[in-house]
Amino acid sequence: MKTPTPGNDHSTNAFKVRTELSTEDALVNASEILASASVMANEQAFGSTGSRRFQIFGLAQLIENAQLLVDDALEKLSPIAADH
Repeated sequence: MKTPTPGNDHSTNAFKVRTELSTEDALVNASEILASASVMANEQAFGSTGSRRFQIFGLAQLIENAQLLVDDALEKLSPIAADH
């Protein structure tokens, strides 16, 4: 596996954030991604047993914690929009 080097024009990244993307739009997008990840993790956890179930619930909790941070940042950035 290649180690990425800063400033390398031949990046192996398949995903790049648009430079004109606003902070609010980035946070909204991150919130939607985290919501989807939370649903997937919880569905997997409920379908699992034993230690795997607990591991996935732990992952779901980390996702939910990140969701809370993003939601808080959105609220601080745009309090009126977050009320809807």
